[in-house]
Amino acid sequence: MANFDVAAVRRADGTPFGRVLTKALRDNGFGYDKRVVSYEGTGRPQLPFAYLGADDRAGPNYTGQPAVHSYYEPL
Repeated sequence: MANFDVAAVRRADGTPFGRVLTKALRDNGFGYDKRVVSYEGTGRPQLPFAYLGADDRAGPNYTGQPAVHSYYEPL
C-alpha cells in the first residue's frame, strides 16, 4: 500500500491520465481508492505505460507538499 496521487501522473502533453490510469491499475491487479494504491499478488506487475521523465517544478500537491509530475505514454 502506498499514497498515490493520480493527478501527478501526466501524458506527454502535460494533461493528467485520470481514469485511464486508474482503470489500467485495476485491470492489472492493483487496488486504488482515495489516493491509496495497493497490490496483492506474486511477481512484478506490468502496466502498459512507458516512463518519459519528470518535472520537479510541479508545485504543491493536494497536501501542500512540494510535488513532482511524472510523464508517461501508453505502450
